[in-house]
Amino acid sequence: MQSLLDQVGGSRIVNRTVSEFYQAIGRHLSSFESCDHKKQQSRQARFLNHALSAQPEPIHSARASFLAQGLDSPLFGALLEFIEARLIELGFTCQLSRRLVETAGDLYLSCEQDLSIAC
Repeated sequence: MQSLLDQVGGSRIVNRTVSEFYQAIGRHLSSFESCDHKKQQSRQARFLNHALSAQPEPIHSARASFLAQGLDSPLFGALLEFIEARLIELGFTCQLSRRLVETAGDLYLSCEQDLSIAC
């Protein structure tokens, strides 16, 4: 069975969609905020690629917890909403888009938020 990452076209699609999200919000950011958001963009793309990969039990992965550290929760939530809508625009089914967002969101919530650090 293909991973969710494979079903949406691989990391290329995920990375591009995360980049589109940051381009869309970038118009509303100061130069200071933009610097921080470049770090968030990179970390969020890596987290999503990991969460959607074919790893047998990503919820128990130390890498998932590491990647979740420093992610801005409201920004990550906004990114997931953007991705869900964008995948549907790209022609993916609502079910696949919703499953992808739920998988990534559940993994994020299962990571130890108490350890979040500034990026």
